[in-house]
Amino acid sequence: MSTHTKIDRICIAAISLAVALTVLLGCGMAPGIISAASEAGSSGLFTANDMNADWDASAATKIMLSDQGSTISGNGAYVLDGNVHILYAGHYVLTGQLTDGSVIIEADKSDKIWLLLDGVTLHCEDDAAIRVEQAGKVFLTLADGTENICSSGPQFNADIAATGVDGTIYSRDDLTINGTGALVVDGAYNHGIVCNDDLAITGGSITISAVQDGIHANDSVRIRDAAITVSAGDDGITVSNDDETAFLYVESGNITISECYEGLEAIDITIAGGTIHILPTDDGINANGSGAGSVIRITGGDITIVNASGRDADGLDSNGSIYIEGGRVFISVTGSGGNSALDYGIENGGECVVTGGTVVACGGSAMAEGFDENSPQGFLMYNTSAEAGATISLKDSLGEELLSEEIPCGFSSVVLSLPGLKVGDVCTLTIDGTEEQITIDNLSSSGFSPMGMFGGGRRNNMGAPGGMEHPDGMGSPGGMEPPGDMVSPDGTVSPDGM
Repeated sequence: MSTHTKIDRICIAAISLAVALTVLLGCGMAPGIISAASEAGSSGLFTANDMNADWDASAATKIMLSDQGSTISGNGAYVLDGNVHILYAGHYVLTGQLTDGSVIIEADKSDKIWLLLDGVTLHCEDDAAIRVEQAGKVFLTLADGTENICSSGPQFNADIAATGVDGTIYSRDDLTINGTGALVVDGAYNHGIVCNDDLAITGGSITISAVQDGIHANDSVRIRDAAITVSAGDDGITVSNDDETAFLYVESGNITISECYEGLEAIDITIAGGTIHILPTDDGINANGSGAGSVIRITGGDITIVNASGRDADGLDSNGSIYIEGGRVFISVTGSGGNSALDYGIENGGECVVTGGTVVACGGSAMAEGFDENSPQGFLMYNTSAEAGATISLKDSLGEELLSEEIPCGFSSVVLSLPGLKVGDVCTLTIDGTEEQITIDNLSSSGFSPMGMFGGGRRNNMGAPGGMEHPDGMGSPGGMEPPGDMVSPDGTVSPDGM
């Protein structure tokens, strides 16, 4: 086995969030909005190579995997001790089945490697199924109409594990997964897919099961036009690094995290589109940095988070700020324990602002937080007591229904906001058949008691209920190939161009 220290990785240059926001505001854009930068991806975060799954494989090196001895037709690779080693830049097509071996890439630090998985079954009992020790960037393409399976055993070789290899698909350098085929990843040892640098997923139907994280990256995860299903013992998709520049960006596609501790986790999380469904036991989406640099920004998409069992869990949890500018956000966390639908870092100077989109956020009232009172879009926060399966509806002053949702978990607090809602609007809120007329003032936090009697309170500017809230909800009244550099959601620049 040859190992290399990761060198010359493409780093995200340090440009402060404050500068980035200044530029955006100077262009007349609200915080969190990402402008169109390239035909390869409206965010400018995907290169043309990331998006190209139709590269010409006619002259590629052909590798037929086999337990009886893999064979290679072409240059750049060799077979040793049952493993396939790829050494040079170029295009490679993999077919066949290997039930106890790895594909190991040990190229130059500037080499680009294209791998087409064309109906591959690949299992290694004591190592990653695919291991990238060094390359400039690897493009893993899933051939149309094929299913490809990568799996690993429950215990890696001690020498290999000591170098940090901890995923069934493991890359020390940039990795892209694209194509229209299917990929099944079984992370029986630790994580499913690991990338120590930047991971782009721009296509394919990907199913991951892992005893730890489904997808684990150090610098960024960028998702577009992929269908991803994850079942994980820990986090569904997580991105983290020591200098707190790690970000997660979802532009489109479908993400279902059916089992996890936390669903999506990074320092900076932007969701611009796609359909996302998360069933966590802790936080649904968590911006977990050390302070105000932690941001969740939602500009589009359809997001559903349901947690029926958490005891100190949040739907959206940011150690800094939350910005909702579009899309649909539906959160249902059980009203028991310290569960909150929305939780942001007031103590770190964070804010929670809604400027657009539809929000239905139901959870517990004990530590409930709503949006900032100066939010451009109107919202209401209401404390009540409702059982699982209760229906919430909101009608305007003319009796026209604005929204109606069945809430899967019992709750004691609800936050609602939707396009067109503004301060001064008179609405009728109905919760499980009980009605109350409400004037939107971006401050109210009143509620029904279990018997339908009015109880109340008022939120102060710190986001805490002004009145004492009982856990049952009863209250007492009270006080692509982008042109030039690649730009991340927080404004940092990476001179990638690959």
